[in-house]
Amino acid sequence: MLAESEPTAAAAEPPPLHRNRDFNLLWSGQAVSALGTQMSGICYPLLVLAATGSAAQAGLVGGATLVGSLLMLLPAGVVADHYPRRRIMVVTSLLQLLAVASVVPAVLSHHIWLAHLMAVGALQGCASAFFMGAGRGAVRRVVPSAQLPAAMALTQARGQAAAMIGPPVGGALFGVAQALPFGLDALSFGAITVTSALIRGSLDPERGPSPGTRREPLRRLVTAGVRYVLANPYLRMYALWGAAVNAVAAGMLLMVIVLARSRGADPTEVGAMVSVNALCGLGGSLLGPRLAKLLGGRAWVLITSWLLPFCAVGIAFAPWVWLMTVLGAVSTFTVMPAIIVFQVRATRITPDDLQAQTGNATQLLGSSVSWLAPSLFGLLADSQGARTAILLAAALYGATALWLQNDRTLRSLDNAP
Repeated sequence: MLAESEPTAAAAEPPPLHRNRDFNLLWSGQAVSALGTQMSGICYPLLVLAATGSAAQAGLVGGATLVGSLLMLLPAGVVADHYPRRRIMVVTSLLQLLAVASVVPAVLSHHIWLAHLMAVGALQGCASAFFMGAGRGAVRRVVPSAQLPAAMALTQARGQAAAMIGPPVGGALFGVAQALPFGLDALSFGAITVTSALIRGSLDPERGPSPGTRREPLRRLVTAGVRYVLANPYLRMYALWGAAVNAVAAGMLLMVIVLARSRGADPTEVGAMVSVNALCGLGGSLLGPRLAKLLGGRAWVLITSWLLPFCAVGIAFAPWVWLMTVLGAVSTFTVMPAIIVFQVRATRITPDDLQAQTGNATQLLGSSVSWLAPSLFGLLADSQGARTAILLAAALYGATALWLQNDRTLRSLDNAP
């Protein structure tokens, strides 16, 4: 009898992640799209600068994209948890394809209008909010729980690789032909449209919302994800940690660039610093599950949290640009496994029919003050110097680490499956 039961047990084992067809389709399509977005992202300000010479106008396209995404995150989460996720992913990818493709004839005909580019950015931001919501729920449906750490690691690695490769490639292509990076970005949305359509398995929640939930007022439906996050001690802690770390990191990035320039770094060296940082983020993403398993999720999060203020102080007083680069790279390398630990636990404890809503709500809360941080840190640097601003960042990092050290909810990571 024992010998007969072994094939059944083996058959029940899920295939390894690299043989999971639906996950590979989802991941590869998003990888191509992320690369295209990073390529075109650096070219929008370059295009506006070439057309108008205005730095202020150059930042408006990126701002329109961010605003569109933030405004739509909550309603997008509701839609992604109530309607077919595959259809949402296909439709939103097609919309982004058409939006970005409209830039190509504008560039070729030399009819570049800021209002048009801002509309493209806003549409991309709105569509990406819906796609991200559906994509978050899709991962939970196509990846077994035991393989979520590896899946999250690959997802983080994908973003870091795109951030490392996309901007320099996009800049080089823009120098060859200004329309080229936008055309390739449009094709990348075509790729993700195809891969999303080819997914075979169901991406929708195992159990749809109850009839009572569907009859709730729109206001309660839209805020359901935020209410769920704030009511859950772990998700609330994760969102608060994300808000604090993301905001300080956004300010730190600007301050490091300002400090590096004041110490003689030219634009090429600053670009190299960013690339090294992204490379270390890629390494941290790929090694994240092993490192977290080796030390434990809670221990790794605490190590990361205490390293951040010490590295920030080191950057403030580093006499050489390369030492600043190393310290920044260490911070990025250690943060990535911590993010994976948080995301895996959050995905596992969230009901299937709330994946998109809670994921988008967590992102919204985690990004709630990031948009303001560079301006505030910039004002402080103008009046007190970049070193003072970085030391303030170190103090904020330290306060966050002290809070986590005493937070009982973080101990749930040690008991995570």
